[in-house]
Amino acid sequence: MQKIFFIFIIIFMISSIPQAFAQISIGSPAKQISVEISINSDGDAHVEHLIKQSNTAIQLDIIPGTVQNLDVKGVNGGYIQHAIIGDNMGISIFPTRENVVVEYDLDDVLFFNNGVWVWAYNYPVDTTLHFPDGVDLVFTNARPVYIGTSEGIMCHGCNAKLEFAIDEPVVINEVKWEDQKFPVLIRTTAEINSFNFNQPSKSMSFDINTAQRFVTLIVPLELLWNPYEVYLNDEKIIKHEFSQNSTHVWVNIRPNSVGTVQIIGTSAVPEFPMLLPFVLGIAIVLGLQMKNRLNLR
Repeated sequence: MQKIFFIFIIIFMISSIPQAFAQISIGSPAKQISVEISINSDGDAHVEHLIKQSNTAIQLDIIPGTVQNLDVKGVNGGYIQHAIIGDNMGISIFPTRENVVVEYDLDDVLFFNNGVWVWAYNYPVDTTLHFPDGVDLVFTNARPVYIGTSEGIMCHGCNAKLEFAIDEPVVINEVKWEDQKFPVLIRTTAEINSFNFNQPSKSMSFDINTAQRFVTLIVPLELLWNPYEVYLNDEKIIKHEFSQNSTHVWVNIRPNSVGTVQIIGTSAVPEFPMLLPFVLGIAIVLGLQMKNRLNLR
């Protein structure tokens, strides 16, 4: 009777293995070669982990969220034995001779707020994030990152609040000075009006009627030279200057209230053309004086 009972226990334990795997973690942490996330225009995220092969059981932690369409396979497409840990919290991958690809969708990690997609992303592995068409500017922890046509960023760490707008609205404000025209672009989901350029005060200003929205200006340096100071209702606020080249600089702010924004530069048109003859004249005079001294010697 004891032998029969013992055999029954063994059979029960074997038949319970898949359920046991669902409740406990098995193996050492997986060595991840890469983590790639592609976000579509509907705010859904597709995740792909590339895992280094292991001769022992390993464990992969899933990125937090509602997991759909989980697929575990070898790099050559073959089935890989695995077990789910908890409620899609992780995966135990049994020993394999090839690298492993783990793919799944996350349906509810991003939310849409006032024209901007937001994701509080937290995963302690370097991650490459790809964004939908129409996104060339991403904010990580409120700092702007211009991605241009690269469609993605590398997030090291990675604990970041990601924010981005698809086809962000752009308003072009044309500044006319004498016979020149300078387009100042403002990208934002906020309501902007009363744009004005003031040459004597070396500043530009506008009214913002929506708080807590990103506002990004693309400023011609010939019109207003940086670095800048930015004020909201006469109080200095944080700004980020980035993506500068020989002709333009991008300036980003996030006003926490409505009111008047003023951006003050260091020099304004037409100071450079006016100063240039003066500087050249001084250089010519100094050059002639130096030449005369050399001739006297």
